[in-house]
Amino acid sequence: EMLFKELLKEAADGDEQALGTLYRIYQPLITKMSMLNDEFDEDLHQEQMICFWRCVKKFYKDFSDSCHETE
Repeated sequence: EMLFKELLKEAADGDEQALGTLYRIYQPLITKMSMLNDEFDEDLHQEQMICFWRCVKKFYKDFSDSCHETE
């Protein structure tokens, strides 16, 4: 089983399988955040997916930078 840090690095580097695995982990939250007036909103979901991708890249960079500070 791949460690979260490795999974995040692979996803941030563009590995579609790793990104898909992360998506499956966070899919319930993304779907929940895509609801508007108790209905699924496709446009909001699209925005959530863009945010998800940006967060994967940013979180890995921030996580990686903070790890190097402690080494």
